[in-house]
Amino acid sequence: MSAVGSDPWRRARTALCGVALLGAASCSFTRPEITTCSSSVGCREAFGSGFVCGGDGYCEKAAPSPRCQVTFPEDLLTRPESYPNAIVIGSLMDRSVITHQARENAIRLATTHVTEGGGLQNRPFGVVFCDIAKNSQYDSRDRGAAAVQSGLYLADVIGVPAIIGPSASTDALAVFEALGGRDVVMISPSATSPELSGIDAKNPTDENPGRFWRTAPPDTLQGDAIAIYLQQKQVKDIELIHELGAYGEGLATVFEKSFQSIGGNTHRSVFSNSSERDAAVVAAGKSFAPWVLFVSSQTTDASAFLIAASSLSVYASKNLFLTDSAANADFLSAAAGASAMFPRVRGSRFSVPAGNVYEQFRASYNAAFQVEANSYSYVAHAYDATWLAFYGSARSLGQEGRVHGLGIARGLRHVSLGKALPIVPVSWGEIGKELSLGGDVDVNGASGALDFDPLSEETEGPVDIWQIAPSGTSIVVEQTLSK
Repeated sequence: MSAVGSDPWRRARTALCGVALLGAASCSFTRPEITTCSSSVGCREAFGSGFVCGGDGYCEKAAPSPRCQVTFPEDLLTRPESYPNAIVIGSLMDRSVITHQARENAIRLATTHVTEGGGLQNRPFGVVFCDIAKNSQYDSRDRGAAAVQSGLYLADVIGVPAIIGPSASTDALAVFEALGGRDVVMISPSATSPELSGIDAKNPTDENPGRFWRTAPPDTLQGDAIAIYLQQKQVKDIELIHELGAYGEGLATVFEKSFQSIGGNTHRSVFSNSSERDAAVVAAGKSFAPWVLFVSSQTTDASAFLIAASSLSVYASKNLFLTDSAANADFLSAAAGASAMFPRVRGSRFSVPAGNVYEQFRASYNAAFQVEANSYSYVAHAYDATWLAFYGSARSLGQEGRVHGLGIARGLRHVSLGKALPIVPVSWGEIGKELSLGGDVDVNGASGALDFDPLSEETEGPVDIWQIAPSGTSIVVEQTLSK
């Protein structure tokens, strides 16, 4: 951060503007005196996103994060004076994964649509996209640490009231814990671990809602579906390999409990790095069990598992079961070297969206990015998650006079009752107005019905059992299991 004397832009602005008085934002360009700041909130309200209250008691532009320089609009942070009233939200995605790039585009599409709809009471929305990939061009952090650092940057420097993401359950849990009591709501499109259920509010209410939400159902449903499918196949014994962390342990535990309740036997192996993963693959291959279930939140782990298994003769007769992290184009591309095993691979994922709302989203997405939305998982969920942040903002502003995390979370408790309305651009005006006035709506998203249970603040949905198409280039549904 720059010192007062080294920043002529700041000297010019502070010479004209009293930034904050006793923690409240105040700025008058007709007053010549200089006043000090006591909170970064006042600085952001006076000068825009990216300004903080420095140690010398004056507002200053914070050092930019190399991970968080992509924005919508493109000059949101470089020309904050052009967006003095912008409502800025954040995004945490791993840009080294094509599927995460696709989800990031869905966030961008939703923000484009709300912008075309006039924003919220003539206030525009903006997004700061943070890349949480492990990338030495940024720093030496692994993805989890990068997610935490970027989440804190979004909260403390940019001052976002809402964050879309992260995608992986372990990352989402780490970011949520790091944010602590900050007034920020997180909405993940794909963090499905049961360990995330009730992490914030055990008995949520309108006054005290949870600050962690997700547009994908929890893995309690996916774990049960895997067990049911294997029972259909008359499988009695299975090798279970799973990653250490919220997603792997949560899904593995749900599956194991369900599978054992119907007479199945499991042998579990846990890994926390690539060498442990590969050792577990070798050990599982030597087992008499005819099926191996591999659970990881990382697509790269799933493809590495298949590549490793294809090199071992003991896997020549084994069937393999993967989960939602492998149901995408990234996996098919990375695992192409093991295509001989594709006919023996099955997997689970929450059902691909369908219906008019999804088809409208899909058409807009394909037109905007020249990419088929069906090729990537949880893209529609990312689109819906972003709209939920906008809907919550409308209720927060209308009912509380400001947009903040807790206010958005309160608003999300009012999107599953009332008049049924689709999450499409033309419905923004009606939904935003109804929520602003304190009413309720029942939104139907591109990802499906978003019927949040008021007791758990979570949704439900059917689970697809998938296989790989004979071409090896797409995922197809074998059957769908409902609760």
